Amino acid sequence: MKWDIPTLEELEDIVWKCTACGNCKGTYDFGPPPTFGEICPAGVEFGFDGNMSSKGKIAFARGILDGELEWNEDFVDAIYKCTICGGCQNQCELDHKPFIPEIIEAMRRKAVKDGAGPMPAQKVIAQSMRSYNNPYQGPRRVRTDWTRPFKKAGKPIKDIMKEDAPILFYVGCTGAFNLPVRNLPVATASIFQKLGLDFGILGENEICCGSTAMRLGDVDEFKRVAETNMKTFKDLHDNHGVKTIITSCAGCFRAIKKDYSLSDEYNDLLGGITVIHTTDFLYNFFKEGKMNFTKELPWKVTYHDPCHTGRHLIDFKVDKDGSEQWIGSFLGKNEDRCLYDIPREMLKAIPGIDFREMERIRSNSYCCGGGGGVMTGYGDWAVKNAGLRIEEGMGTGAEHMVSICPFCHFNLNEGAKRVKSSMKLYDLVELIDMAL
Repeated sequence: MKWDIPTLEELEDIVWKCTACGNCKGTYDFGPPPTFGEICPAGVEFGFDGNMSSKGKIAFARGILDGELEWNEDFVDAIYKCTICGGCQNQCELDHKPFIPEIIEAMRRKAVKDGAGPMPAQKVIAQSMRSYNNPYQGPRRVRTDWTRPFKKAGKPIKDIMKEDAPILFYVGCTGAFNLPVRNLPVATASIFQKLGLDFGILGENEICCGSTAMRLGDVDEFKRVAETNMKTFKDLHDNHGVKTIITSCAGCFRAIKKDYSLSDEYNDLLGGITVIHTTDFLYNFFKEGKMNFTKELPWKVTYHDPCHTGRHLIDFKVDKDGSEQWIGSFLGKNEDRCLYDIPREMLKAIPGIDFREMERIRSNSYCCGGGGGVMTGYGDWAVKNAGLRIEEGMGTGAEHMVSICPFCHFNLNEGAKRVKSSMKLYDLVELIDMAL
């Protein structure tokens, strides 16, 4: 299987398109009145420009390419001090804008290839992937622990390898292995059963989507699990009737929908299968009047936009042949695939909900701080950053925060503990399940 995953050397022309203007440091709303807010978690925490998005990280890339910078512990550390949230990308208006996260990940791929990366604390992820097919060092048998309440209630979840179903619920590693987040797959399956959906899971046969490996630069491990998954999905479609793959994990959705498409066999293996996030899937039922909220939730809530269901899904338009401006020029962006409006519309439709917006939202949302391997490699920083986002949420007068990502769920709840806030992060599926 061939993959279109560029090396840093293949991105060199794009790397040199950065002018180091510094716009990547902040979020702007030109008003009136004009407002400004910080956008780069690494810049907020460490200050030094080398830790800041497209201005600092691109300078690192140039140093690697021209041979002026060599791998050492401090340099590798700086490369991995980034959540790859894409906040800087949203601010940049230069021609390398569509490629900024790719450049950062390409540096990490080179670090791994050269034996310098990832950081020591992150290497356990690669080891766990090879040993357990998940980044949590969790035995396969633990993957189905969250299903026990359904079996006990006489409503067992189908093993899709044994009982055919048109819908595969791809649970994801975080929902299966991270105990504080297990209520996400529970709520998702509960909703599916209430709606009378015919669905199943892979159970112990499910393996990691590979998103974490990809973000850390371990491209070989990503390819291994991605290729295995795509072949499994093909078999499920051809022999078990699967037409739709649903995931409640923003990272899994981004990986399967976007990263897997870099394979030359993507269309052949996933042809005829719809890959969709739970929020988007349930919205279709909601709009068709097939999902009615009957219970009131008298809560004041705010909403946090995850990076992987927001900025990471932006489609950038690039002039590939020079027919509109010049070859490689950035022409514009399309946010139609980003899950911005849908979760907000569903939240507001729940009886009793008093919805409050934070200042930094949608494409300017401030990252929870847990992505890009930061939660594993720099746990203290991840939680500290999450605390900043929680405090921003508290500033709206909201009691709770809602999101649609298990990483955000875990990290923001840890951040709330750090700042001693009673605010709790709920996933949207939890509220929907309570309101049905």
